Amino acid sequence: VLLAFLVTNGSQVSAFDTAHLQKLKDTNYCRKCDLSNADLVNGNLKGTDLSGANLNSANLKGANLKGADLKDAELHFAFLWYADLEEAYLRNADLEGAYLEGANLKGAYLGFANLNGATLQYADLEGANLNSANLNNANLNSANLKGANLKGANLKGANLCNTTMPDGSLNYSGC
Repeated sequence: VLLAFLVTNGSQVSAFDTAHLQKLKDTNYCRKCDLSNADLVNGNLKGTDLSGANLNSANLKGANLKGADLKDAELHFAFLWYADLEEAYLRNADLEGAYLEGANLKGAYLGFANLNGATLQYADLEGANLNSANLNNANLNSANLKGANLKGANLKGANLCNTTMPDGSLNYSGC
């Protein structure tokens, strides 16, 4: 609705590069591509190489990104509700403010990723590697972190209400 409002009122909205989107569709490979604000709802991007790509505010709701390479990708405020990111490689990815509610991140590598202010409510991070990740002010309400590596992770201000911790215990801080 906001996007439609801005477009109809003549304001400039940053948009993805259509050639990059076509490259992604044709090759399943799009390193350092500009896909900001792209509509990739329910897209089959399994195993895709999107390292260094700009996916800021992209709509990836329900997308299959299983095993995708998103190293160094920019995903500020990206919509990843219920996306499948199992075994995805997100080293040093910038997911500040991203919406990952209900996302499957089992076994994902999120080492050094920035998840500041991200919404991970109901996300499944079982066995994920969050080594040195920034989870400052992240919403992990009812998330599953069983078996996850949180060594060096910043959880300052994170909401851990009803969150399953790496050892299998439930945490109720932030409730």
